[in-house]
Amino acid sequence: MATIMRYGYARTSTKEQNPERQRVALQEEDCEELFVDQCSGKNADRPQLQLMMSKLRAGDTVVVKSVDRLARNTKDLLALLDEAKNKGAQVRFIDNRLTFDDSPTSNFMITMLGAVGELERSFIRQRQSEGIEIAKSNNVYKGRPVSKKTEAAKVKIAEKLARGVFTDKEIYESVKVSRASFYRIKKEIQTEQ
Repeated sequence: MATIMRYGYARTSTKEQNPERQRVALQEEDCEELFVDQCSGKNADRPQLQLMMSKLRAGDTVVVKSVDRLARNTKDLLALLDEAKNKGAQVRFIDNRLTFDDSPTSNFMITMLGAVGELERSFIRQRQSEGIEIAKSNNVYKGRPVSKKTEAAKVKIAEKLARGVFTDKEIYESVKVSRASFYRIKKEIQTEQ
């Protein structure tokens, strides 16, 4: 018979952030194995999360410091909780003192917590945009510094656009930039002309 496990999951948004506060909280919860990702919660490809989810068995518990460390939106949160539930495992959030155990009450609470977290992130983005606009109007905000790689790509794109014989796709594939970066640079070039 398989041993029932208590897994801890921690996540920081960047490699510069320190997950130690989360690790300590998970160790205090007697987690036997810890999984730590250092990438954005928007990123669905989180190797440690996927590894932990693959190990889950009936009776196991996943412990996370807070809801936003597991998922950045309600849809992803509910999908992860469903995956755990389908494997017979439960998920416990330390900060909210809530264990997702498939009861109607915990389903409701998790949905509400996920929605509140999503709303909070929207407010943060809105305040950030407002702050940037104010800084721009005061000639304080200059945006991110342009990298040498981006400048070089911009020159190549401008040259190819000026020749007028290439499709957009041919240009961004030959310059080796993403489609989104190409269109952003193209718009900058057109604005400057």
